[in-house]
Amino acid sequence: MELEETLHGVLKNAGHSEHIFGPPIHGVGIEFEEAPLPPGHAFFHGEKEPPPLETNVVISVGNCGLYTGPWGVRVEDTVVVGAEGPVVLTGYPRKLGK
Repeated sequence: MELEETLHGVLKNAGHSEHIFGPPIHGVGIEFEEAPLPPGHAFFHGEKEPPPLETNVVISVGNCGLYTGPWGVRVEDTVVVGAEGPVVLTGYPRKLGK
């Protein structure tokens, strides 16, 4: 829940409260979006509010979209919840350009 509040807070503070679409995290697995799922999203899959993230759980972070019109953007990282902190598995460079 804290992660969701933090990620949505960054977008809201930048003036995009009305442009946020979707939760910022979900589990990674074989199904479309697996546990853990954030509150308000988990009910779709029949899941209760998830407990705090455990070590070695793999999640997608940044799944929430920013849509200012008919098109938007989503930038996600795949992250392992490590014992010493997050371990980012995504290595794709982020740069907008022509």
